[in-house]
Amino acid sequence: MSSLLPALLLACGGSEPDDTAGTTPAVDWSTCTTLLAPSADDPTVVQTALIEAAEGDELCFDAGTWRFTTELSLSVDGVTLRGAGADRTVWDFSAQDVGANGLAVTGDGVTMTDFGVMNTPGDGIRATNVSDVSWSRMTVGWDAQASLENGAYGFYPVGSDGVRIEDSAVYGARDAGLYVGQSTRILVARNEVWGNVAGIEIENSTDAEVVDNHAHDNTAGILVFNLPGLEVGDGKRAKVHANRVESNNLENFAEAGTIVASVPPGLGIVVLATDGNEFHDNTVSGHDTAGMLMLSYIEDLFGSEDDPAYDHWPEANWAHDNTFTGNGEDPQGVLAGLIPTRPMPDLLWDGCVDTAKDNSGGAYTNCYSDNGDADFYNFDWCGGFAHQESDLAAYTCTGASLPAQDP
Repeated sequence: MSSLLPALLLACGGSEPDDTAGTTPAVDWSTCTTLLAPSADDPTVVQTALIEAAEGDELCFDAGTWRFTTELSLSVDGVTLRGAGADRTVWDFSAQDVGANGLAVTGDGVTMTDFGVMNTPGDGIRATNVSDVSWSRMTVGWDAQASLENGAYGFYPVGSDGVRIEDSAVYGARDAGLYVGQSTRILVARNEVWGNVAGIEIENSTDAEVVDNHAHDNTAGILVFNLPGLEVGDGKRAKVHANRVESNNLENFAEAGTIVASVPPGLGIVVLATDGNEFHDNTVSGHDTAGMLMLSYIEDLFGSEDDPAYDHWPEANWAHDNTFTGNGEDPQGVLAGLIPTRPMPDLLWDGCVDTAKDNSGGAYTNCYSDNGDADFYNFDWCGGFAHQESDLAAYTCTGASLPAQDP
């Protein structure tokens, strides 16, 4: 621990933690390079520490509420930020009037653990074009429920290689609580997300594992998307398994004009225009609209696009060994008027295919297998709804089994 610790604590109006008081578990600060305590000028104290950090430093933040009026930034590689626990060390941005996001990370190899980030006007924590970023035992949230004034994203790593988000919680985001975009080598494990528009979103990303998460009471639970017009496209190979996806029926409160604003309430898993993903051993229950929706980028729904490299169709996805219960009882949005069956079938597909590709060998077919008594419906959007079908036989097949990720 830094020899400056006593001075830093006294300057900040704090004292060394009394780990013997009450039943609060002891915090071991022995590995800290610097330990800070909340002060009358948290923005200056913390930003100075972030600027002056050296590679390999561990900056520790004592228990208490830290109050920020400006966005913080960290550009140094190999720094660890650690608190006393997500419910004990809380960074509160309620009064922020400079910058949008809470913490903007551009350094590689940054680790964040054991603190909370609250009430940012923009994203809670954004990491841009970095390698090997990780979060664990974190909370990002907003006190207001389902408010358009909340930030868009909780965790927002984008353009990054090597992303870990584990044992954390996000609630209240007006877009996606836990988002990973245009990235590769991703692990999203054992998190809880609720009260967001989208609970978890993997967008334009490759080689992600989404495992053992609890997504509940969002508008939609888990989204795996490819969108046009982004610097990185052609996301694929997300392994989404062993998740509990429950009762995601929250009224959509996303900003008008965003893609996620078009998602109707009551969807468990949504797959949009992305290929080669595997969905297995998930429990998907209690959704008003449907358990799982496989969807192409339909311009009538999402608007026109002019990306010549963009592939509109979801292909070669495999959903197997999932459990679907209690879905489709009160369908919402455009799907409610397209599909007459009640309850709505668990597995929905829009029936759109790329007619320029030769699928005679079945390489592009979306496969379903061993999903219990889940029912299926192809509502044939691209065929003008003329050939809707509920027979799953042509789509009962197997796809590629994807590996786990350990970035």
